[in-house]
Amino acid sequence: MKNYIQTLTSCLAIAACFATPAFAQDAPTTASSDSVGDEDSDQMTEGPVRRDDTQEIIVTAQRRESTVRDVPFSIAAFGGADLAEQQVFSPTALTTELPGITVNTSDKSLSILSIRGNVSTFRTATLDTPVAYFQDDIYYVFNNDLNANFYDVNRVEVLRGPQGTLFGRNVVGGAIAVVTNNPEFGDEYSLQVTGGNGGYFRTEGVVNGTVVEDKLAARFAFSTERSDGLIKTPNQPGNYGETDGYAIRGKLLFTPTDTLEIVLAGDYSYTKGNAGSIQLGIGGDQVVPDTFGDFTNDEWTNNDYAPSPYRQRLRGGYLRGDLDLMGGTLTAITGYRMNDSHAINDDIPVGTVVPVFDRRQDVKNRSFTQELRYASAPNRLSYVVGVYYLNADVSTTNIFYYSPLPESVFDGRIRTNPDVSNITRVQDGKVKSYAIFGELTFEVTDRISVVAGGRYTKDKKSIDYRAFSTTDPDGIPGLGFPGDVEASGGESWDAFTPRFTVKYEPMDGVNLYATYAKGFKSGGFVDNAYLNPTIPLDPEKARNYEIGAKTRLFGNMLDLNVALFDQKTKDLQNFSGAGGVAHTFNGTLKMQGMELESKLRPVPGLQFTFNYTYLDGEYTSLYDPLVDVDYSGNPAKYAPKHSFLARAKYDAYLPNGAILTPQVEFNYSSRISTDDANNLSTWQNLYNDTRGRTLNARLNYESADGHWNLGLWGKNLTNNYQIMHADDITAFLVVPTGQTRYWKIFTNTPRTYGLTLGYKY
Repeated sequence: MKNYIQTLTSCLAIAACFATPAFAQDAPTTASSDSVGDEDSDQMTEGPVRRDDTQEIIVTAQRRESTVRDVPFSIAAFGGADLAEQQVFSPTALTTELPGITVNTSDKSLSILSIRGNVSTFRTATLDTPVAYFQDDIYYVFNNDLNANFYDVNRVEVLRGPQGTLFGRNVVGGAIAVVTNNPEFGDEYSLQVTGGNGGYFRTEGVVNGTVVEDKLAARFAFSTERSDGLIKTPNQPGNYGETDGYAIRGKLLFTPTDTLEIVLAGDYSYTKGNAGSIQLGIGGDQVVPDTFGDFTNDEWTNNDYAPSPYRQRLRGGYLRGDLDLMGGTLTAITGYRMNDSHAINDDIPVGTVVPVFDRRQDVKNRSFTQELRYASAPNRLSYVVGVYYLNADVSTTNIFYYSPLPESVFDGRIRTNPDVSNITRVQDGKVKSYAIFGELTFEVTDRISVVAGGRYTKDKKSIDYRAFSTTDPDGIPGLGFPGDVEASGGESWDAFTPRFTVKYEPMDGVNLYATYAKGFKSGGFVDNAYLNPTIPLDPEKARNYEIGAKTRLFGNMLDLNVALFDQKTKDLQNFSGAGGVAHTFNGTLKMQGMELESKLRPVPGLQFTFNYTYLDGEYTSLYDPLVDVDYSGNPAKYAPKHSFLARAKYDAYLPNGAILTPQVEFNYSSRISTDDANNLSTWQNLYNDTRGRTLNARLNYESADGHWNLGLWGKNLTNNYQIMHADDITAFLVVPTGQTRYWKIFTNTPRTYGLTLGYKY
């Protein structure tokens, strides 16, 4: 930590040296979108009105409106218009905007979401995710909810580190908060159509209007998306990556008085397709056994003989009221969510029509949330207090079909291909969570303020579990399955998670902070080789030390934010498939790092962006009791040591007032570990492919009146092949040797390109 503090101190010293003359002109730090080109301004000039690229995004991470620069912890925010321009239509696409985070939804039964190495790859019904996903302040319970897409989005906030005080569900690793647009009084219409290679076609539209003047407004938004997929499938029709879906959302805004605002919202989405980017990778010597049959080891090629279909329905709604009261705001939010999904993922069956490992999952979740909070008016002493309640029914059915090849590790232990052995697991869980929270901010001086807050959380969980086999009802010793297993259990956990912050503004446009925060994720139940699936799993507890600087310098020319952190997660809830059996166990993760975000505007219209993340994390204790292996000392999964985004864009104003904007960006991430043992690093040909090097470009045209927009875009222009996730399935295929291993891998997608045409009024 000493080195990090020295680094930050140096950065702040440099910033202070340059900032003093820069702010002699007292340049404003924010600007409204209506402030440029005002007809009554004495400073009107001829020519096109320039876009204001210095305007800061307003966020609500502290439950009151503020800018990113005012929030005393690491947060990134993206406006809806910018996300649409960058083709960020899903949580997965956020990885192109924010180095250091991992979002992978290729496995439609499981979303991998990692911030600062806090990641969940489990399918146990009652376990929460360490990185939470919220939309319009409503918590999404299950991790495959991330298959939802972005449309009519106002902004997305990404909060890094524990959020154990104010932010909805108690969180240990971070949160992604999506805020969609509310109805407005007035008319608004927009439509955007995108077409690209691989049969990609997407639409998004909005209709907004006034129903009763100054009292009732309505907004309707929709999106559709389909693709033929780009992953070749030589042994079956079509492609992997096929998708076809739609989503709709309706909102009503009711303002019965000047002090009360009520929003009623409902949404529905349906998506189906053929899995994601799954294929077989060979580590080490490229040896293809005869049992593999007609096998093609090409990039972006899936050799499966059968499709892996998935379908998902997400739906729900919420009622929100905001009442101006005693100079502050009383907010009540009631939400209800439903998730019904089905997914099949096959490990590559190679030379047979029966998959080596066929994994199927059915999810049926229902959740009700209620939050009530009060945010006082901004004063020298201001505060936020509230209560939170969650009631969820979570049901997960996993069906496993094992059919290893002859001459594999399992040959003679269980049925081999083309026969199959089945194990079905049914988990029905109930979750109740109660929390009370509060935070005080006291301005010691005009430049110094202190923040103190905390949340008390109590969770109650229960589970009914059954495992059975349709092929071997008396048990499968080779997989540790003893026969029909039924069990029920329950447990409760509670914790108090504080946060303390000191903020210092040495001069206008420079904010320094130091934060200590804790987070809590309640326990669940151990899924341990069917021996006792109701043993309580200890809750996760995270603590984070963070210091940072958020600056705007040289008269709005440079934004520079940097955060240094030291985070430790105790009783990490870890999932493993080692030994061929899904199971969970606790460990400890230590993570240190730096996050830097910057924007440089050297001349009007020209903007350079450089964001960089450094992560240095390892499991200080991680012992797997099922396979009797200690992984302590291994690097954290899905945490690239170095990652960055570099982007350049320029607004060229044409004589007719239209704007032509060329843009180019490069994303880089260093190699990652994808399992507890870090085995992939032994096989350099695969390990090297976990490195990301993606080049994207865009040319955008906007008409002078701002109504029309045309964009020509390309992603992954150099066709960089990247492995995002890998599972060692050697034991199902062959007897391992020292020269070769076989992995089921999830990859990125190849080069994509297309056109986007939009109209708004």
